[in-house]
Amino acid sequence: MEIEFGMLKRDELKESVDLDVRAYQDYEYFTNMFPNLKERLRAIRGIIYRSRQTTFKKTHFLTAKVDGKIVAVAQLDDPQYKRPSVLSFLLHGWLLLYLRINIKRLNDWIFMDAVASKPCHDYQQSAPDIWYTCSVTVDPAFQRKGVGSKFIAYWEDYIRERGGKELILFTNSEKNLAFYKKNGFDVFDEREIDVACGKKMKSWSVRKTL
Repeated sequence: MEIEFGMLKRDELKESVDLDVRAYQDYEYFTNMFPNLKERLRAIRGIIYRSRQTTFKKTHFLTAKVDGKIVAVAQLDDPQYKRPSVLSFLLHGWLLLYLRINIKRLNDWIFMDAVASKPCHDYQQSAPDIWYTCSVTVDPAFQRKGVGSKFIAYWEDYIRERGGKELILFTNSEKNLAFYKKNGFDVFDEREIDVACGKKMKSWSVRKTL
């Protein structure tokens, strides 16, 4: 299987979001907050599409393709990345999400995401050459076929070429944690997060020296 790596193009945004919807629909990161499948799919698509639109020119979106089809996508934030303002998110359609998704569940998800990502954001401030992988997805049809490991190797080369020396990310899945450990990452923060309806969710932040 030949894999082509590169940068996400603006006209590929919808295709990349379609991939995320397939990959995340049964992921605890979303199922906890959106137990109804129909609303969950709407939430995943809306959150990722609006976020990707807002940050598209501000960060690095990498893709892996097979036969011209996107099979993996990742967002890499370099040390100079600045999160867009609330106004910028609103101008890119976030208000529409509140009209289409339960407000409390959406706010709970935003809070949970902030708590889960905080260790990585804090750690990134500790040195000037740390890159943060904000999100990564591999199409379910291409998982367990070596695509993810090869994609990570591509990130590492991409980051090294730009002076990066360390890569960090977080996951809420034990299966994903095992995958990252297999690819040379180690855990630097582990916590349990209170989520909706009294549920708790584990979160691991991992790092790799390049």
